[in-house]
Amino acid sequence: MNEPQGVDLGSLKKYYQAGYDAVRKYTSSAYVIMSNPLDRDSKVLLPFVRAFDRVVIDVHYYNLFSDQFSNMNVKQNIDYIKYHRASDLRSLTTSNGPLTFVGKLSFHTHY
Repeated sequence: MNEPQGVDLGSLKKYYQAGYDAVRKYTSSAYVIMSNPLDRDSKVLLPFVRAFDRVVIDVHYYNLFSDQFSNMNVKQNIDYIKYHRASDLRSLTTSNGPLTFVGKLSFHTHY
């Protein structure tokens, strides 16, 4: 599921469990990608995915849909990504944890 938003976390976990089981029915070596809900903390799936092998958490970062970013210039957006988004990614990186994939990174470009 791409960019789940506004869904019940329990239902999303059931969906991902079923998808994981379907993939594992055919192969144990493929990576299974689970997209983090857009409206939740990027670490919300970490406790859930620890039970699985070969899982990737897909995160999307948008510096678009909040007033916080509307008046930032390109350098300010890049600095936000460099310091805040990079910090968030480091918090997702845990020993023996899932891999992380940044599926989207979008920001305003004011000159």
